[in-house]
Amino acid sequence: MAAAVVGGLTLAAAFPPWSVPLMAPLGVGAFFLAVNRRGARSGAVTGFVFGLAFFGPTLWWLSASIAPAAWAALVLLQSGWFAVLGAGTALVRRLSYWPVWVASLWTLIEGARSSVPWGGLPWGRLGYTAVDTPWAVSLALVGVAGTSAFVALIGAAVAGTVEAVRARRPVVVVTRPVVVGCVVGGVLLLISVSWLPLEPAEASPSRPGSVSVAVVQAEVPGAGTDVAAHHRAVTSTLLDETRRLAHTWGADGPVVDLVVWPENATAVDPAADATARDALLTAVAVSDAPVLAGSIVDGPTADTALNQGIAWTTDGPGGRYTKQHLVPFGEYVPLRPLAERISARVVDIQRDMVPGIPAPPLRVDDLVLANALCFDVAYDDVLREQVAQGAQLAVVQTSNAMFLGTAQQEQQWMLSRARAIELGRSVVVSSMNGISGAIAPDGSVIDRLPAARSGATVVSLSVEGGTTLAVRLRAWPARTAYALGVAGVLAAGWRARRQRANGA
Repeated sequence: MAAAVVGGLTLAAAFPPWSVPLMAPLGVGAFFLAVNRRGARSGAVTGFVFGLAFFGPTLWWLSASIAPAAWAALVLLQSGWFAVLGAGTALVRRLSYWPVWVASLWTLIEGARSSVPWGGLPWGRLGYTAVDTPWAVSLALVGVAGTSAFVALIGAAVAGTVEAVRARRPVVVVTRPVVVGCVVGGVLLLISVSWLPLEPAEASPSRPGSVSVAVVQAEVPGAGTDVAAHHRAVTSTLLDETRRLAHTWGADGPVVDLVVWPENATAVDPAADATARDALLTAVAVSDAPVLAGSIVDGPTADTALNQGIAWTTDGPGGRYTKQHLVPFGEYVPLRPLAERISARVVDIQRDMVPGIPAPPLRVDDLVLANALCFDVAYDDVLREQVAQGAQLAVVQTSNAMFLGTAQQEQQWMLSRARAIELGRSVVVSSMNGISGAIAPDGSVIDRLPAARSGATVVSLSVEGGTTLAVRLRAWPARTAYALGVAGVLAAGWRARRQRANGA
C-alpha cells in the first residue's frame, strides 16, 4: 500500500501544477511493483489506493471550482477503474513478456475510463506527459494512446529492473520483453499502414507557408469565474481588444488572416440577439479579417442548446463546428435530481446542450481549420479527423473561467501542446481568461498571454500540408494496444484455469 501511494503521488507530479514529466514512468513502475503477482483481489485494492493517490491531487482543481463532493465522487469513480487495472495487472504479471501485457492493459483501461460513464474523463493520460521529454516524438508517430502504451512500457521496464536487481537476476530478462514489445508493436503498425483502409488527406487550397492569426482573450468581471452573469461585458471586452489590436497594426503592420475569440464569446445566440450579432460584425469590420467566435446557440427545442464555433465574415455567419464531447454536469446534467443535491452549480444549468456529430474542417477563405471546443481537445478523434481531411491549422476555443487560478488550465494547455506534436500542426488557443496563446507543431510555445486579464496578440504560424504517421494511423495504435490488453487477460485466465485443472 505504501508503494501504491508513493507511485500515485509520483505520477501526479508529472502533471501540472508540478509538471515533472520524467516522473511518469517512475510512478507507473511503482504501480507495477506494488501490484506484483499477489492475486486479482489484492491487485484491485492496490490499484484503488494508487488511483486515490494519483487522482486526488491531479483533480484537486474540481474541489475549489465545483464542489468538494464533486471532486470526491470523480476521484472515487476514476480510482475504481484503477482497481480494475490492478486486478488485471496482477493476472498478466504471471505471463511471459509481462511488460508488454501490462502496458497494453494500462492503455486499455485509459480508453475505457475516457469513454464510460457519460463520455468518460480522458484527463491524466500518460501520453500527455510526453511533452518536454526525450520521447515526445512518439506523439507524432503513434498519437496520445500509443504514447501512453510506450510510457507504460518504460514504467514496466523500470519495475522489472528493480525486481531483477533485487533478485540478482540478469537485467536482460527485463529488457528482452521491452524490445520484443516495441518490435511487435512496430510490425503491427506497419501492417496497419500497408493494409488497412486509411483515407488520404483531402487536398487543401494552396496558400503561403505562414498565416497571421490574432488571438483574443477576454476578462470576466468580479471573481472572474461567472461568465453567464457578465456575458455582455465579456463580448464587449473581446470587441475592445480586437479594436485596440487592429489600431496597432498600422499601415505597415501585418495583414491578419484570422481573428479568434474564445468559446462562449457570446453566451446568447447571435442569430436571435442583435447586440451579439452587431459586436461580431463590428469585429470583422475593424479587423478586416474573418472572426472565429464561440457562441451558445439555441437548440432544436426550448430546453436545449448547442455550443458552436462560428466563422464570421462581412457576409455574416459562415461555417460552424458544434462541440462533440460535452462536459457531464457542466454542459448537460445526467441524474439531475441527485446532481442538484451534490452541487448547487448544477441548478444554474437550465438547458442541456446537444452534442455535435463528426464534422469536416472549417474553410475560412482559403484557410482550412480544425476546430475543437474546450473539453474536445482531450479526445483523440476531434482534431485528428479534421486534420486527416486536410486541415492546415488547429484552433482550440475554451471557456474554462470557472477553473481560474487552478491547475486545470495548465493541464489543458499541456493537452494542447501534446495535440500539436501529434497532429504536426500549429495550435491556436483562445481562452476566456487564460490560458491563450499559440503552439508550434513541435509543441514549443510561440506566444502566451497573461492569465486573468484581457489581452490580444498577433502570431505568425506555419501552414502545414502533410500529415504525421499518428494522423494517418488514426485509431489503430489504440486498437492494437486494446487488443493486446484483452489478449493478455484472456491468456492469464486460461493459464490459471489450466493450473487449477492440473492441480485437481
